[in-house]
Amino acid sequence: MKYDPTRPFDLPLLPPTLNFRHEEFFDLLLHTRTELGELNGYSYRLPNPLLLLSPAVIKESVASSNIENINTTMEEALQAQLFPEAERKEPDKEVLRYRDAILWGFENLKKLPISTRLILGIQKKLLPDYSPGYRKTQNKIAHSETGEVLHTPPPASDLPRLLSNWETFVNAEEDGIDPLVKCAIAHYQFEAIHPFGDGNGRTGRILMVLSLIQRKLLSLPILYVSGYINKNRSEYYRLLHSVSAEEKWHEWILFVLGGFRQQAKGTKDVLFKITALLEEMKQHLRAKHRKVYSSDLVEALFAYPIITPVNLGKKLDVNYRTASRYLAELAKGKVLQESYVGKYHLYANKPLLKLLKQ
Repeated sequence: MKYDPTRPFDLPLLPPTLNFRHEEFFDLLLHTRTELGELNGYSYRLPNPLLLLSPAVIKESVASSNIENINTTMEEALQAQLFPEAERKEPDKEVLRYRDAILWGFENLKKLPISTRLILGIQKKLLPDYSPGYRKTQNKIAHSETGEVLHTPPPASDLPRLLSNWETFVNAEEDGIDPLVKCAIAHYQFEAIHPFGDGNGRTGRILMVLSLIQRKLLSLPILYVSGYINKNRSEYYRLLHSVSAEEKWHEWILFVLGGFRQQAKGTKDVLFKITALLEEMKQHLRAKHRKVYSSDLVEALFAYPIITPVNLGKKLDVNYRTASRYLAELAKGKVLQESYVGKYHLYANKPLLKLLKQ
């Protein structure tokens, strides 16, 4: 039956009918695996691999949220994480919930496979006020301006069958399908199923990164997948549609593999520059600010590119007055940039923020 975006989609089960050893994939798979391997290897050589996890995840969170027209900046989100939730703007709340959802998924992936339990947990972190569980009614995806129906997902009654099939496909290890190709296929299928009333795109993009971690292609959720999708948003949606309407899997898979390759290289290059900046700051503080220098202080300024005396005090286990003195000296020495947002006294690591924007 011809695909009709206005009717509930009779979505075929996985795996699709596809030549998984297609020669078009070979070269790109080789290069993509090389870039991911170098990124993963470099993350192990960081002085503290978890040091940059929070700012890296916030960067991904901002881009993924922007795809859904939840608009804020990385600096605004980094500031907002320092404030009580009641004082945060709604877009910043959404971004920080996305960060929490990625980190929750990453931690729970250590004891759970990618499964319904994991998916529902991610969704709950993203949308804590949303009714738990998969949707019970029919939904539609429509153009935000014209109202044109672009896709009608399968009926709610099909979700148990489709999601069980999806979970089996994602976790199968002896089916001869390359994990990177499988990740591309699984992402399409999840978006086509659209199992929630809201948050499907963000959940799907988190699952992409977690799939790479489950297959040991990454050790940390630091791949900036949403940045690539955001830059190529029209092509992303066109190719999703082409799989639904015409089963054009090859073009879609090549698009995803190209994104993984490009973002792995870009992330590795940025991590290299950040590591150099970290060492440069340590040397500078040893030479010019010996009275306040400690390795823990420098690491706090990288874990929190924007920080307050209260937050620094908690990180270093020092009182507010001492933390304020440290930050004031570094601002005076132009290591940090001082500012105020309302009642909050902020200090920004501007060179690091510049690198995170790349």
